Amino acid sequence: MSEKRQWKLLSNKSFRMVSGRIIKPNQVFEATEEEIPKAFRDLIVPMTPVPEEPALEVAPGGYSIMSRGPGWYDVVDAHGKVVNEGALRQADAQKLLGDLGK
Repeated sequence: MSEKRQWKLLSNKSFRMVSGRIIKPNQVFEATEEEIPKAFRDLIVPMTPVPEEPALEVAPGGYSIMSRGPGWYDVVDAHGKVVNEGALRQADAQKLLGDLGK
C-alpha cells in the first residue's frame, strides 16, 4: 500500500472517498492513492510530487533498470530505449540485466 500524500480536489462538487469521508471542492486532504475512487482520479491532483526512483543497477554495456510504476520495472540501454517487451518484476528485470551484461 502506498504512503499518504496531500491531494487537492479540482472540482466544484464534493465527492465521497472509499472510507466514507466527504471531500469539499478545492479542499486539500491526505490520503493514499488506493483510498481515492478511480472515477475521481482525473479531478484530483497531488500536492506533493512523487519522488522518482533512481536506476537500481547498471550492467556492463550501459544497461540499467528503471521503475515503470510501483513494483514494475524496465531494462533500458544507455540511450533510454526499453529492451524488454513488457513490464517486469524486480527479480526478472535483474535477471535480464545480468544476462545482458555477459
